[in-house]
Amino acid sequence: MPDFTAPVMPATLLEKLKGCKTLPSLPIIALKIIELARSPSAGTSDLAQLIASDPSLSTKILAAANSVFYGSDEHGTLQHAINRLGMDSALSLALSFGLTRHSKQKTNGMCLDTFWKRSVISGMVVREIKKQLKLTFDVETIFLAAIIQDIGMLALNELDPDIYGVIFHSSRSHRQLASFEEREYGTCHAQVGYWLGTHWGLPAKYTQLIATSHLAAKKIPSHAIAEKVLALSGLLADPWISHNQEMAMTLAYQASQEYLGMSEQQFSLLLVGIQDKLPEVAKLFEIKTPAKIDTFKLLQEAKQLLVERNLRMMQKLEKQQKEIDELRKNSKKLQEQLKKDPLTGIYNRQYTEKQLNKYFKTMPSIDNSLAVIFIDLDFFKTINDQYGHAIGDAALCAFASTLEQEVDIGSMAGRYGGEEFVVLMPGYGQKAALTFAKRLQEHLATTPLLSHNKEDIYISASMGLAVHDLTETDDKQLQFEDADSLVKAADQAMYSAKRTGRNRILLYTQEGYQDLST
Repeated sequence: MPDFTAPVMPATLLEKLKGCKTLPSLPIIALKIIELARSPSAGTSDLAQLIASDPSLSTKILAAANSVFYGSDEHGTLQHAINRLGMDSALSLALSFGLTRHSKQKTNGMCLDTFWKRSVISGMVVREIKKQLKLTFDVETIFLAAIIQDIGMLALNELDPDIYGVIFHSSRSHRQLASFEEREYGTCHAQVGYWLGTHWGLPAKYTQLIATSHLAAKKIPSHAIAEKVLALSGLLADPWISHNQEMAMTLAYQASQEYLGMSEQQFSLLLVGIQDKLPEVAKLFEIKTPAKIDTFKLLQEAKQLLVERNLRMMQKLEKQQKEIDELRKNSKKLQEQLKKDPLTGIYNRQYTEKQLNKYFKTMPSIDNSLAVIFIDLDFFKTINDQYGHAIGDAALCAFASTLEQEVDIGSMAGRYGGEEFVVLMPGYGQKAALTFAKRLQEHLATTPLLSHNKEDIYISASMGLAVHDLTETDDKQLQFEDADSLVKAADQAMYSAKRTGRNRILLYTQEGYQDLST
């Protein structure tokens, strides 16, 4: 059995259960059988003697031993039948008959007839799976566990028949029933069943199986065959008791694949085996024989429903995938937009500084040099004053576009603020950076930035150049402590260019600024 942790129920519900005076209880004979089962020295003769004290139970045991359950061999006496069945089988049968002695139907609660039918058919399913699939598991233990897996429903129905009756009759499937219970009580009948079984004094192996009897296939370890058979048993019983047989068969067929990987042929044969034995088993357990179902027709309908469901699921997943792709695309656009200056469309200051720090830290991988050019457009205020801010904005956009066109591959340009721009040139030394700056200067001198009312508008720029070069080990003037000091040096060189005449290119050095314009 998988690792087990005892379920914890809500305190309020637990208090109500403990205070309920009409909870279902075990017959005296069942209690005596449980007590006998705990004795390591107990044998078949002890069990036969105990069962013989209850004529009704002994008659059922003998009838079961001679039934389809055990191959219909003839057993003349109770002792002979129990000897042939073995201690485990006899105990399992005796307890199952003792536990399924029917409760009195309440007018406002769940349908007990449906409940007991599901219990008995679940037990049948376990035996039929063992017979047809030849799986290795303790069939007697799981048979009894299947019959009593839903006993928590009896407790909830006794505790709260008005509300529980509504829950029971409005549920379209057993799984939905458990979901409704969770909403109403904060737990489901499997957990309540564990408590009730413990309260009765059932052996731990049964109460633990009750608690885990409704686990989904993916939550049961692959090697736990017994637990898978138990969890499947009730779902396979549902087609005979459900008002919506098509849905019940669909869920059963799907579950048979999920829990045990059954083929369609195995599933179909299992249904036929259950159907054939139902009348005799119903008689044994004194329940109304469930109406015969057309297993072939229901299975075909179940397969069709699964095909349609899978198609809808595929369509839904396809739609979701398209939405995910669109969200990724939009997210990528948004991420890109966060990097860009909203007016000019080139990189903004925040992203430019982030890249500057990245380039500075990865100097060895970019030829040990990094050039920064700080650019400020000359007399830009005049354009705003003369033509208006709309033309001024257009001029900024036009310059940004020019800058992006002129900048070399591997370098990047960004707007630092106002009419200030920065070019980052990883791998560039002084000479290569100056070549770019002069090319930009010449372009601005010969090409109008934009036209307004048939008038060409030219603009010049003051540029400051700073270079961090690790290859010049003897010249500490070309090395900076960090990226901030590097861009600050280029900024200072640019301001010096503006103060000393504009439209110039100045190189930052520790001794001062070197004019590189000519």
